Amino acid sequence: MEICFILVRPAVPENIGAAARALKTMGFDQLRIVGSFAHREKPARILAHASTELLDNAQEFPDLESALHDVDFAIGTSAKSRHDKRYNLVPSELRSAIVAKGASVSRVAIVFGCEESGLSNDELDRCDALSTIPLATTYPSLNLAQSVMLYAYELSQIDVPVSSPAAEAEEWRALKNRVDELLATLDVPLDGKLRAWALERLSVATQEDVGFLHMLCRHVEAGGGDSGR
Repeated sequence: MEICFILVRPAVPENIGAAARALKTMGFDQLRIVGSFAHREKPARILAHASTELLDNAQEFPDLESALHDVDFAIGTSAKSRHDKRYNLVPSELRSAIVAKGASVSRVAIVFGCEESGLSNDELDRCDALSTIPLATTYPSLNLAQSVMLYAYELSQIDVPVSSPAAEAEEWRALKNRVDELLATLDVPLDGKLRAWALERLSVATQEDVGFLHMLCRHVEAGGGDSGR
């Protein structure tokens, strides 16, 4: 399993440099930048002190959709809870949520929005889970680099599972697609609450849940026939 960090439209070079330094300090080396070239600027390199290779090797994408093209499980971060989301994980809860996925995922992404407005509603909807840092006060809030540091520290405590075969590692992403297709055959609206609830519930599914739900989907697709795997 690999964990990458995605910064969407970061505007302050110093924040990106400090974020890169935090990532390297915590043992991470995968950084993706969406819709910005601020990481190429000199102030970013100065703040990245001894971590400039993360800036040099950062992958650049025009939008979040393309940045998530090979990500199995994406966690969007937000400064505040969203009432339309049933599952809002604090950073310490992400460890167990990710570990529970086991070999069913191969790449996890933690997604951060721009300093001024964070992630848009559409960008949060592209993520599988939502995470918010509990704060004693809403102002002043943590800046981008501080948030990255906090998540990097929490996730550095994960004993990352050894990589598994591609077929096994894609089980969770395949399950999302399968559930979407099944709901479509049942005429469940794409923007309806039932679909949103089903996909959110998948965000907290364990590796065992994934296997069971694949079996259940096969059973439904077969019209209630053989339920064996």
